[in-house]
Amino acid sequence: MRIKYYVSSIKNLSWHSLSCLAICIFYLNSSTAQQNLPLGRDWNFLVGRESIKLKTSDSLGVLQITGIKYQENESNFYPTIQPYQIHQIKDKSKKLLFRKIKKESLFIIKDTVDKFYMTIDPLFNFEFGKDLQDKTGEKLYKNTRGFIIRGDIGKKISFESSFYENQATYAQYIDDYIFSTNKLFPQAANYQYDVVPGQGRAKKFKTNGYDYAMASGYVSYSPNHIFNIQVGHGKHFVGDGYRSLLLSDNSFNYPYARITTTYKNIQYTNLYTSFMNLTNGGVKTPPGVERLFQKKVGSFQMLSINLFRRLQLGVFQGMIWKAADSTNRQHVNFNTFDPIIGVNTAVYGLHNQHNILLGATLKIKITNSISLYGQYMLDDMYQQNNGGDVRKKYGYQIGFKYFDLFTLKNLHLQIEYNNVRPYAYAATSTYQSYTHYNQALAHPLGANFYEAVGFINYRLKDFFIQLKGNYAVKGADSLSNNFGGNIFKSDNSFPISQTLENIHTTQGLKTTLMYQDIQLGYLVNPSTNFNIVLGLTNRTEQTTKGTKQMQFVYFGIRTSLANFYYDF
Repeated sequence: MRIKYYVSSIKNLSWHSLSCLAICIFYLNSSTAQQNLPLGRDWNFLVGRESIKLKTSDSLGVLQITGIKYQENESNFYPTIQPYQIHQIKDKSKKLLFRKIKKESLFIIKDTVDKFYMTIDPLFNFEFGKDLQDKTGEKLYKNTRGFIIRGDIGKKISFESSFYENQATYAQYIDDYIFSTNKLFPQAANYQYDVVPGQGRAKKFKTNGYDYAMASGYVSYSPNHIFNIQVGHGKHFVGDGYRSLLLSDNSFNYPYARITTTYKNIQYTNLYTSFMNLTNGGVKTPPGVERLFQKKVGSFQMLSINLFRRLQLGVFQGMIWKAADSTNRQHVNFNTFDPIIGVNTAVYGLHNQHNILLGATLKIKITNSISLYGQYMLDDMYQQNNGGDVRKKYGYQIGFKYFDLFTLKNLHLQIEYNNVRPYAYAATSTYQSYTHYNQALAHPLGANFYEAVGFINYRLKDFFIQLKGNYAVKGADSLSNNFGGNIFKSDNSFPISQTLENIHTTQGLKTTLMYQDIQLGYLVNPSTNFNIVLGLTNRTEQTTKGTKQMQFVYFGIRTSLANFYYDF
C-alpha cells in the first residue's frame, strides 16, 4: 500500500514548534563557542579513534551527525588532532621557523584576555603525475592556492572562511565525467557547465585543463551549552562511514542554516539548505543576461542518541522542495521549515512532488578498538493498485573500523559495503532529484550499484602509509534506456521491455569498477594536515563493450582538509 498519510492537525504543529524553538534559542546562558572540524577523512578517522577509547559513549564527541563538531570545552577529548588554537604549541624553546613549519599556524592573532583568537594559514595542493596507460604522454597536475581563517570572538561566537583557486588537468575518465555534467539537462545543451567533482563549475584552461575556484565559511553562535546556530556556505556529512547514503560531502558547497540542540546524550539537528540545478528549466533568457539557475531547497532533520554506553542510534529525514515555478520564479513552501522530524513525511508521503528520504544510522562500540556502523536509506516503497511492485527504492551500508589492529599502535583497518537499489534518489520531475550542482548529494555512483571499500592506514611518527581498495558493480544505462543508475532521470521512465516487478540492482549495462590506491607520505604540520605524498592509483572499468584502464603515478605537496572523491 502506498505510504501516504494526511494528518491535517500536523500542519498547525509546525507554527507552534517554530515559535517554541525561537524562544528557546534566545534564552541565553553561559556557553562556549563551537567550531567545525574539517570533513577530511584523516580528521574523521582520528576523531573516531579517540572517541572509541572513552570509557563511556555519553560524550558528544561520538555524535557525528551533520559534520563533525568540535567544542573548546572538550579539548582534552582530542589530544592528537586539536585544530588551531588548542593545537598551537606552547613550548617557546623551539625556534619560530620550526614552530611555524611543524607545529602551529602561520599567523596567530589574539588579545591578552582571550576574548579574540584568530589563525591564518595557507592552503595548497601542488600535485604532478602521469597516467602510464595514456599513450599521449600528457602530464597531469593540480595547482591549488588558497587560505583559511579560523577564530573565536569571546566564548559564544566562532567563524571560519576559506578560499581555493585552482588550475588542473585530469585523467581521461575524470575528463569524461566532467564533460557529462553539462549534458544532464537537455535545456542546457547549448551551454557548457563543466563541474569538477565536488569543486564547482570550471572554465577551460589551456588545451585540456580546467580553471575553477571554491569558497566556504560559516559563523557559529552558541548562546548556551544546549543550542548552536550556524549560517554558512559549505558541506555536511551524515554517518560514520567513508560514504554516506543520506547526505555526504560529494557535491559542491551550498548556503545553509543549521540549528543543533544537545541535551545530555541526545542531539537533534535541523539543517536548511539552498541547492541548485545548473539549468533554468527551459525558461528563455534574454541575450547578454546571466542565466538564473533553477534553485531548490533542502530541509534535513537528524536525531541521534547514545544508549547503554556502547550503542548509538540515529533517525534521519531529508527533503528536496520545489523552489521555482515554470517561469523560474522563486518561492518556498512554509512547511519547508517545519523542525519536527517525520512530520513532512506524514503529511506528504514518500511518493510526491517533493523528494523525501528517510534514514536510520547505527553505531556499536564492540571494544575499545572495534566499532560497527551502518545506515539504511528509504526513498520509496510505492505499489500499484493491483499489488505489482513498481519500485523499492532503498539502500543500506554496513562497515566496521578496527583501530590499533592486533594491538599495533596507529595501524587501522576500515571495511565498508554499500548497496543502493535502482531509481533511488531520483524523482518524477528531473529537477527534484537528490542532487546539487549536477552532482549526487549522497553516493558519487548515484544508484543501482553495490560497492565494497577497504582502507589500511599506518603511521610511524610523522611518516604514514595508506592502502585503499574499491570494488563496485553498477548498472549503467544503455540504448537510451533508463535502468535506474542515473539519478537525474525521472524515476517514472522504464525500459519498454522491462517488467516492473523484476527491477533488480545492477540491471542494465553491467559495469565493474576496480580502484586501488597506495600512498606513502610525511606529515609536516598537523594544524592544516600539511603533508608530502607519493602515490600510485590503478583504475579498471570493465563492461561487455571493453575495458578501460588507468595507472596514475603522482607526487604532491598539499594541505588536506577536505575530501575530493575520484574513486568512481
